[in-house]
Amino acid sequence: MSKKPTILTIAGFDSSCGAGVVADVSTARVLGAHGIAGLTCVTAQNTTGIKDVFSLPEKLVREQIESLFEDFDISAVKVGVLYSESAASVVVNCLEKFKPKFVVLDPVMSSSSGTPLACEETMNFLCEKVFPICSLVTPNFLELCELLRLLGQDKFANDLENSKSRKHVEDLYMAVSAFFLNRNFPPFFVKGGHLPLSAISKSFKEELMHFDALLFDGSVEILEQNRINTNNSHGTGCTLSTAISVELCRTKTLRDAVKKAQSFVFQSILLARELKLGNGNGPIEQFVPDYLFKYHLKGKL
Repeated sequence: MSKKPTILTIAGFDSSCGAGVVADVSTARVLGAHGIAGLTCVTAQNTTGIKDVFSLPEKLVREQIESLFEDFDISAVKVGVLYSESAASVVVNCLEKFKPKFVVLDPVMSSSSGTPLACEETMNFLCEKVFPICSLVTPNFLELCELLRLLGQDKFANDLENSKSRKHVEDLYMAVSAFFLNRNFPPFFVKGGHLPLSAISKSFKEELMHFDALLFDGSVEILEQNRINTNNSHGTGCTLSTAISVELCRTKTLRDAVKKAQSFVFQSILLARELKLGNGNGPIEQFVPDYLFKYHLKGKL
């Protein structure tokens, strides 16, 4: 019998199904893995924003995760919205107990519409307890700055937010990478889609280029990608971190996993560019035909 990677996502439920565990499971399955989920919270939301968030009881969070580990051979774990420090503590205990090979953390602090999804205590807990068991952390630019402030590195955060050239951002990333290495933090993949306009140099066509950065071992690698102008970007971070989780099970290096995931997300955004779903920030489209053919149809038609 054939076997495919099993990816566990531990995150929240988005009632609009654009992000959270729905986006994660969709991503895993399109990429030829089996996606399973442990929920930490349930949101009432649509494309214009979040109306309410309900944090699930610790016992239920624990039982979901334990029941899945007891039955499945889990290849990698993606951790998204934890919402509360109590949920974060349960997740850490479970991961320390079952010791999955790969753990990718998407440190979601707020929704794209601005609703807080993690308090300062939860984020401090992430830095202290969750980072040490992670294979990779995937903040966007603004989340990186907030994490730096929580770690007492206000100058790094302020300098990044006020950068006026690409070279300055890259130099600061190098310094941040060295700081993370000294703290024994895992590699960071910083998503550049939230770079402030002041940080984009006009010399490299601010609307066309978008650069992400892989911070590891005190060094930095810039991974460029064309920028897509669209109103549909909901679920981008969830999709990326899950795609990396899948690719880590297949590739030999972190860089290769990140590059492949980055390419998949680009195509997912491109496919959804002209869609009109809801009245706000619409979802991206994970069901990219090339990947469906590669992992589900090739050799079967």
